[in-house]
Amino acid sequence: MLRIHLLLAVALYYSSSGFAQSFKIQLTKATLAAKQDPFVVYQVQFKVVSGTVQNRSEFSLVRNGALKGYAQLELAEPLSAGQSTRYDEVLYVLGDGVSAGQTLGSHDLANPTVPANRTFSFKTTTAFLGDGANEYFTTISNPKGTLKIGDLLEYQNFKGQRGQGKIKEIVVAQKLRPTVLMDGLPANTPVSLAIVANQATDFSDATVTSAGGLGAAPATANTGTTPTVTGKTQTIPVNAILQNDEIRITVHNLTKFNPDPATRQYDLIKVDYSLDYYVVDATFENISSHPVDAGEYLLRLNFFSADGKSADEFLRLFKKQNGSANDAQTQADAFDQLGLGGTSKIRVAPVLVKYQTMIPDYEKTHKPVVDALNGTMKPGQKLHSIVATMMGVPPTYRMEGIGTWKGTVLNKKNLLFAPIK
Repeated sequence: MLRIHLLLAVALYYSSSGFAQSFKIQLTKATLAAKQDPFVVYQVQFKVVSGTVQNRSEFSLVRNGALKGYAQLELAEPLSAGQSTRYDEVLYVLGDGVSAGQTLGSHDLANPTVPANRTFSFKTTTAFLGDGANEYFTTISNPKGTLKIGDLLEYQNFKGQRGQGKIKEIVVAQKLRPTVLMDGLPANTPVSLAIVANQATDFSDATVTSAGGLGAAPATANTGTTPTVTGKTQTIPVNAILQNDEIRITVHNLTKFNPDPATRQYDLIKVDYSLDYYVVDATFENISSHPVDAGEYLLRLNFFSADGKSADEFLRLFKKQNGSANDAQTQADAFDQLGLGGTSKIRVAPVLVKYQTMIPDYEKTHKPVVDALNGTMKPGQKLHSIVATMMGVPPTYRMEGIGTWKGTVLNKKNLLFAPIK
């Protein structure tokens, strides 16, 4: 699994800069302006009742004690208690509508009624490691019931392993970080969770319930047999070296892997079987005198052209759809290309898991090295993995070279590139 500090930056980039403060506003005007799925956009004016309201401040919409939605305010300049807007401001609303005269409170002040003995359930996709011990971050699907930060949960992953943990953070629609996840979100609203598990049990492709919900029986159907993953493999010698002043990456081989589509009925998340997947066999060495974040290089390791275009383009997570005029999508698209690099690894992760299950001693011999590569390497440390990472490209893709990059923005100066002969 990959570390997620770069992926979380996306959520932080679009989240409120003032969400931790307590504030209330009273709307004096609320006019429906547009729709930007899953949000409805209002032009609003308001008076600040308490606290200080910043740009991208967030609110929970509560009616009769029930959580009905969320809102995020786009504000030109901060306003404090007693001050009022002079011009229209933009309010993004998810779920319930708003109207003039309505009072909105920040997440901590909204106080929806949330019973302590609630039950909830959901499914996870590929989970990524956080910076803390046993921290996992994943997108979820099919949420049922109301859940909140601090809730205890239990889960059973795709390997049948069980774990327990506590919800640390909720991210809704890549913009909002509420304390409570409402039941009955609009369809196709993306939701992500960060948890702290009680033990190092993978949170990937898991069935999750409130504590005690799994019971003694298996949470997923069990026929008594585990499907055998098969596929075609072909080893391609490369022997390419990527190096800068802190790291030397020697790519020894690429293993082309085409998983058998006959096992697609066991896929918990969608796999594109039309692509060719390539597993990287490589040695990473910290040649500097300071610690090196190998996980950042690994996340961005991909096929590159000589002009710096990455094959990440085919599967990257925040790629703008053709014809989209959504400003948020445009910003996410640019940030994905220039600031992140490597989000396609999320989409190829299920295929990498398939390949790993074909290695008899993976858990004992190879997984510890993979985990170490996704962390910080000490000066002089050298790590070799036959499953360092994976890339996915169309069969028609013409390989020119392999590369990765360092820094906060992609440019040719910080690109490590080696041609593939």
